[in-house]
Amino acid sequence: MKSKLPDLMKEKGVDQKTVAAATGLSPTTVGKLYRSHFDRIDNHTVTALCKYFGLRKLDDLLELVWEVEDASEAVQ
Repeated sequence: MKSKLPDLMKEKGVDQKTVAAATGLSPTTVGKLYRSHFDRIDNHTVTALCKYFGLRKLDDLLELVWEVEDASEAVQ
């Protein structure tokens, strides 16, 4: 899964510290999402980021990127 957070932050002209302060999320959480270094994301985090960036769909925040072997299993 890939986070679209870098693009959203660039469009809004904000940095990770600003997002963390405005959403109440920890800087560590924002940093991991920024780099797409996460295994899961909880509802509170998704909701906070969607509210902050004015997003109405989850796919505006996250993109599902299949590995080659995962994609072939999904098709079966």
